[in-house]
Amino acid sequence: MEFCTKSFHYKLVYTKRNAYQLDLGFKVIDLTFCQLLSFRKKIIEYSTYEAIETILNEDNFILLFVADNKHLLFLNIPQILELKNLVLSVFEQSTSTTVA
Repeated sequence: MEFCTKSFHYKLVYTKRNAYQLDLGFKVIDLTFCQLLSFRKKIIEYSTYEAIETILNEDNFILLFVADNKHLLFLNIPQILELKNLVLSVFEQSTSTTVA
């Protein structure tokens, strides 16, 4: 089973059981499901109103370690918000039911 969720610049692909690939355009990061959950938690934390306000008032970017500190990402606010939408779309559930 393969699925692909596309965003403007980024792509998250489910390749095999418990394996995901985050394609950033310039780098492809292999993630396990647990690493994806950890990444989702970090992205959600940095995309809150208070966190974005703090980022704006300080450096206008964050450094984020991904996949058990194997990769370091330099992200600005639009990238953070785009990654949040991408990662959360994986966990959304489609509820399309038909009534006979």
